[in-house]
Amino acid sequence: MKPGEAHVWRVPLRDGMALPPPTAGEAARAARFKFEVHRQQYLRSHGALRMILGKLTQARLDFAVTEQGKPYLTGDARLRFNLSHSHEMALVGAALDVEIGVDVEHVRPMPAYLDMAERFFPASEAAQVTDERDFFRRWTRIEAVVKATGVGLYGIGIELSGPWSIIEIDVGAEYAAAVALPQPGIDVIVHEFGGDE
Repeated sequence: MKPGEAHVWRVPLRDGMALPPPTAGEAARAARFKFEVHRQQYLRSHGALRMILGKLTQARLDFAVTEQGKPYLTGDARLRFNLSHSHEMALVGAALDVEIGVDVEHVRPMPAYLDMAERFFPASEAAQVTDERDFFRRWTRIEAVVKATGVGLYGIGIELSGPWSIIEIDVGAEYAAAVALPQPGIDVIVHEFGGDE
């Protein structure tokens, strides 16, 4: 991985994935989920994240979080990463020396999508939503930006300022996904987890 690049992995969360065992912290967090399917999605997505990061850095995978809750590696200040998962798909993004945010959403019926857009989107985005699929497309772009900034849901309705790279990621018809970095001209390279990484 080089500066000026962002790498994104599509991770199908299926049975039989060859993943490392969960850390004690991951197991404890997964145990809090009410449904087994959600526990498995959490454990698989975090196992994939650790496998990917383990190939990108020589540092130990010791995680910490910023005051806003954005995770980082204590032993590698240059490597920035982000994880999102929804239904049976996860997205992992990584870059050097620039913050990164990713989001993936399972496209599903949402009759109140216009109300949701007006409530949570910046006004310029809410006014342009055309249908449910477009709602999810825009949601992932906005959420990826929020995750890159590390401000959490408090920043979700704020109009974007400054130059950004925001790229939609093809994850199939059932999902919408995007990656965002607060720097223009980033080259985004997409990988299949378990394939070419």
